[in-house]
Amino acid sequence: MSINLLDLVKDQVTGQLAKQASSFLGESESSVTSALGGIMPALLGSVIQKSSTPSGATGIMDMIGKLDLDNLGNIAGLFGGGASNVNGLLNSGGGIVDALLGNKSGGIVDVISSLSGMKSGSASSLLKLAAPFLMGVIGKQIKGKGLSFFTDLIMGQKSNVAAALPAGLSSVMNFADFGGAPKVNANINTSTGSTGGGNSWMKWLLPLLLAAAVLYWLSTKGCGNKAVEATTDAIEAVDSTAIKAVDAAGAAADSLGAAMDKLFSYKLSSGFELIGAAKDGIESKLVTAIEAAGPVLDKNDPAAWFNFDRLLFDTGKATLQPSSQEQLKNIAEILKAFPKVKLKVGGYTDNVGDPKSNLKLSTDRAFNVVAELEKLGVEKGRLAPEGYGDKFPVGDNNTEEGRQQNRRISVRVTAK
Repeated sequence: MSINLLDLVKDQVTGQLAKQASSFLGESESSVTSALGGIMPALLGSVIQKSSTPSGATGIMDMIGKLDLDNLGNIAGLFGGGASNVNGLLNSGGGIVDALLGNKSGGIVDVISSLSGMKSGSASSLLKLAAPFLMGVIGKQIKGKGLSFFTDLIMGQKSNVAAALPAGLSSVMNFADFGGAPKVNANINTSTGSTGGGNSWMKWLLPLLLAAAVLYWLSTKGCGNKAVEATTDAIEAVDSTAIKAVDAAGAAADSLGAAMDKLFSYKLSSGFELIGAAKDGIESKLVTAIEAAGPVLDKNDPAAWFNFDRLLFDTGKATLQPSSQEQLKNIAEILKAFPKVKLKVGGYTDNVGDPKSNLKLSTDRAFNVVAELEKLGVEKGRLAPEGYGDKFPVGDNNTEEGRQQNRRISVRVTAK
């Protein structure tokens, strides 16, 4: 297939989306554009992965079939139609992101935020906003065509995704089989530019040695300056290629290192190892609070409350989505490793809708989180759930980012 979907997205969507989303998110247009440069190939790469089986391809086509393709073509109209339009777009995009990325979305948001300089909340919202537009572009290409055309089109995008994906995202997305992305040697020493891989330099060293030998032979045989100059140019070209390759590998290592620096790993006394959690996430904060000397903090101290950062619920419901299980498992294992610890589990919403309905929703969500943790082995009586509705906001309910911050599940250590 000669169609490059990422080029179509760039031509038809990215510029308009960056302009509208930057205003909505309160971020610079350049930051949003940079973030979209990573988000779009990451989402398309996930479509490729999901479409590698007949059932997965059918599922993606069904998802696209539910979208209003004509409406998605009017980006300015969607953003100009008020908060309800954008919230609907975010809800739709949230479902697509969860279906495509699952528990990878948190890692992607971290990398995108680091690469673009956007706040993580903005990067998360942009990911949800971008998803429907990408699917819309795909939908327009496959309209009226069958599964075979769709599969051929999508599988033909591997090299395009590999070429467009920023360094650091390939590892998070497990896109190594796409080819074309820079491979990072685990032995790279970025401070000196050398590697411990030994043989990796041979492909550059051998051509240089050969060229040098030819240069020496020509000079001793008196073959003239032109031949010497041509050989010298060849050496410089090979050397330049080598330098570019090393620079690319170094850049990939730096980006991946920056992403890894944001991750928290910790081995519990039980032997369970917490891997992949964010350094500023709930796992890190909860372990720190438990191990800190002194009494537990007062409930009115904002520092006493820690927010789950990888829980997802069905929109408007208390049903936890499957991608939430990884973080729930981590919290359950922490509690099992510290058997004296007890937690208050609070549920919160934004101020959109009926306050009584919001209170019920927040309560149901808090109770469901506790029920899931108890299923994972936490003893009954150690967790006290309560819903607070739209009380105690931590963000501005007049902005989408603020409302997203207010829709949360938080915990507080009440005994340790």
